[in-house]
Amino acid sequence: MEIFDSAVRTKGDFAGVFEYEETDGPQSATAYFYLCEAQGEAAGPIIGIIHIRSGAWSITEADIAVKWDRGEQRVGLFVFGALTAAFDIETGARYGGRHGKDFNAEIPWS
Repeated sequence: MEIFDSAVRTKGDFAGVFEYEETDGPQSATAYFYLCEAQGEAAGPIIGIIHIRSGAWSITEADIAVKWDRGEQRVGLFVFGALTAAFDIETGARYGGRHGKDFNAEIPWS
């Protein structure tokens, strides 16, 4: 199973991309959130990575959303409606990750 979601910033320069992949079955699954340079509507080279989770995970595409904040300074990954990880384009900061492992990241969002 593979789950994929992305959002390109209005300027068309950056994209947030979520990928969940079960390569050899659920136990070997990995989930990552990427910051990529955007090339039109497609994601280009990866410039930032946040590890979200490894191992089996009961999620569907409906449980995941990638969104930009109002000022389009941060792109965030929402899992089950909760902000789980984010990249700040202006500062280069990365927030969150490790979903389900004592996760309690304080992520600035507007």
